[in-house]
Amino acid sequence: SISEHHCVPQQKLTCSIPRNAKGRLELNTLTGTWYVTRGWNPMFDCFDCQVHHFSLQQGAKPLLGDLKYAVKKDLTCTAPNCDYLPREVHQSFAQDPENPMHLINHNNSAKEMHYMDDWYVLASRPNVYALIYYCGCNDACCGYAGAVLYTRSPRFEDLSTQDVEEIKGAISGAEVHGFDFEGLCTPVASSCGSLQSRLPSVLV
Repeated sequence: SISEHHCVPQQKLTCSIPRNAKGRLELNTLTGTWYVTRGWNPMFDCFDCQVHHFSLQQGAKPLLGDLKYAVKKDLTCTAPNCDYLPREVHQSFAQDPENPMHLINHNNSAKEMHYMDDWYVLASRPNVYALIYYCGCNDACCGYAGAVLYTRSPRFEDLSTQDVEEIKGAISGAEVHGFDFEGLCTPVASSCGSLQSRLPSVLV
């Protein structure tokens, strides 16, 4: 594995911390099923059929995420005319006691490599949407950034005009270079039911 043999030199980047990820957040508002309808980092955030389910558990990391997504076999295809390789991972998060909008997932060891994530909730409306910006680090690359927009509906178009304006404002308020609404990708989140039922599970 990369962690054991150090066969890939670690790339070191600087992940900017968003300026506006501060305030109150009740973890139970994040529970349930969400669809990723917008993403930022093409390496991690733009896969089709991202259906993520969160629940609460006992322990130091009370927010448990069951994160399902699909990888295109042919990267040049256009949904819905694509064949996919389904994937699933699990992640658990603690809430920063000094900043409830900061969710922490550190001290992990997947089968292939070590990793850690810091999530920042930039904006949310209960049962409608949650905008998440993150900083990540693993054995291959440390300091990468990304963002996803979670919506309860698999269709971004179901958001109200006010919701979209709030999301745009939160992205702008983060003051992260290169992070803008127009630059987000648009993963397909609808018509994924039959695919999601065939996902293999990978615990990380």
